[in-house]
Amino acid sequence: MAKIRLFIDMGSSKTVIYRDGMGVVLSEPTRISVRKDDGIAEVVDYGQKAVKNREDIFIVSPVMEGIITDENNCIAMIKEYVRRVTTDAPNARIEAFISIPCGASAQDKQKFYNVAYSSNISKLWLVPAPIAALLGCGISFDDFEYCVLADIGSGCTDIAVLGQNGIVEGFTINIGSINIDLAIVSHIQAKYGIKITLASALSLKEQIGSLIPSGSKTLSVSGTETRSGNKKTINATGFDILDGLREYYQVIADSVSSLLAASEAEVCAKAKAQGVIFCGNGSKIEGLKEYMETRLNMPVFIANGARTVYGMQKLSQDKNLIKKLL
Repeated sequence: MAKIRLFIDMGSSKTVIYRDGMGVVLSEPTRISVRKDDGIAEVVDYGQKAVKNREDIFIVSPVMEGIITDENNCIAMIKEYVRRVTTDAPNARIEAFISIPCGASAQDKQKFYNVAYSSNISKLWLVPAPIAALLGCGISFDDFEYCVLADIGSGCTDIAVLGQNGIVEGFTINIGSINIDLAIVSHIQAKYGIKITLASALSLKEQIGSLIPSGSKTLSVSGTETRSGNKKTINATGFDILDGLREYYQVIADSVSSLLAASEAEVCAKAKAQGVIFCGNGSKIEGLKEYMETRLNMPVFIANGARTVYGMQKLSQDKNLIKKLL
């Protein structure tokens, strides 16, 4: 029987699937549209095609803060996504590696197993996100004794002290790039009295956002006036969203410091000397390196190109590494 191996990053906003030998074969929003009629729910569509175009259509996001919150709809979504990427071999045995937050409980992990085995996956490995992220950065566990990694995703941030045998200490905080976008929406509304969309907030963050004070960059953005309901366009500056950005990145910095403080003295000292690696969507913000080096007093490295699916694929090639880390 043919065998297909998949690597699945089921994020709060996007699901990415890498297929061995083919690369990334799917990148879709983690959502489905559901039609409710007389109390009966029926799935209408998945991912980008899942839109609310009628009053009886509802959008469901089955993963929140990196954890499966709606098991049945998550099964429907992953089953469809797996079907799409394996249509050339419908009878193949499917094995999968799925990344999970390092703070996932036993109950959380069981939901990932339930979703996978209900989606025609016959063998499953759950990979803590910091392990997948580190390998996805192109770093080997033989390259250091101890280091710190902060993976800033859409719905949560995984922070871990890593050693040559895997995670030494780690936890997940419920802060991600979605929270930062919402903070930008709030700050623009407070200053200009207009409500902008999350898409506009994302544009502001990506194009003029910086953790280093700067008013030189501006971007035109439109929104709805909260009092009149009229459309209004303003020219936002980096200063307008600076406090919104710093509010959440300071929490991440404090969390890194707390994790190191909770580690053994020798581990803490060696990890601080090696430095902290920031990756994930939230690591792309301008000024992150300078901001974190000032607050953490340790070397900071930004790995913008890292993807957890690449890290899991690399892990799958080394049976000894699997046994050591998982």
